[in-house]
Amino acid sequence: MSNFNGDNNSKALKTAFERAKYDLGAYRASDMQVVDFHFAEKNLYGRVNRQLDPIIPLQEKMRMFPKDNFQCLNFMADQFKEMYVRYTNALSLSLISDNDSNLSELRVIRGWENPIDSYVAYTAKYMERFLENVLLPNDKKVTSFEQYIRMFEEYVFKSDTNAALTLSGFMKSKNSNIFNTGIALQVAPIGFAADAKKEQQILQSENFPFFLNMANQFGFSINKKNPSVLVCDLEHPTTKKFRDKYSMINLSTLFETYYIKAYNFDFDLLSQSLINTYNTFVYLRPNLKEVYVCNNKLKSNLYSRNTINDINYNLILLLYINIRNMEEFFSFSTSEIKSLHRTSLRLSTHSQEKAMEFIESNFRSKYNQKDGSLTYYQKKYQK
Repeated sequence: MSNFNGDNNSKALKTAFERAKYDLGAYRASDMQVVDFHFAEKNLYGRVNRQLDPIIPLQEKMRMFPKDNFQCLNFMADQFKEMYVRYTNALSLSLISDNDSNLSELRVIRGWENPIDSYVAYTAKYMERFLENVLLPNDKKVTSFEQYIRMFEEYVFKSDTNAALTLSGFMKSKNSNIFNTGIALQVAPIGFAADAKKEQQILQSENFPFFLNMANQFGFSINKKNPSVLVCDLEHPTTKKFRDKYSMINLSTLFETYYIKAYNFDFDLLSQSLINTYNTFVYLRPNLKEVYVCNNKLKSNLYSRNTINDINYNLILLLYINIRNMEEFFSFSTSEIKSLHRTSLRLSTHSQEKAMEFIESNFRSKYNQKDGSLTYYQKKYQK
């Protein structure tokens, strides 16, 4: 019988109790390499840099596992390969059991998942719901692209303030995950939901202590919520040895050369999503019929809607700032948002990148004040 029975199908109170039991009892206090990547800023590990800017890894820095067809960052691939060789040697010397379907041989089943692909898929579904549930039923109200934007903004801020509509917001939301970072690999088909399965197939395995030891030696953390997931400990001495081979002498260099800040893509991706949805709407509703009364007779005019290729920068910049404010739990007041907009507009005349950097730096400055941050917990338990 399992000691841990948490899953996603139980009632909320029972689920909370079982999850707490798992968190407190599944591992030994000495298992320092077991990390809760759902606690405070650890939730954003690999998805933000040290300044808390949302980041995404560069695809050209990825290394493919030819046998398994999965990817991770190149230095981590070298790191895992060496751990794999040591693990295989232990198996051949009968130092570990050979009848464990999960931990007798390390087999990668999940690796890097491109965050832009994940984001585009997420926003496509969101915009499809907006199109079907709001735009098409109210097509007569949409007389222009500007009216379409107003309708979209009203829908977002009145109906769905939990949405992550920019890449930056997506990377800091629950819609993104550790596999979007390039520094996580999964080595067994164990899900995050069923605690009993984790216990029976991983934690109770006679090979698990060896697996823990190898992870610690080779610079990997074990994801507390799913012990089949290895996450590169970027500051571990062993990791540093592999980073050094690629001239990654410190973490600042790593984040500067292996990652790019998500805000570099935010504006273009959001704009393209808005354009695509509007053009789909125009394709489905190409004509607008305007009915009016003239000389006591009912008449009508038929207008053609036209697709668009570009949009008003000023209009979308304000929408973008408002959406980022929503994604950051309304950190700024309306007057502060107007000030942000004015300054970012001035900066954009010199460089759009400077404008986006300015916007992100302002939201970053508010992060440590939020509930759930490490600062929040420090203040809470100091009271």
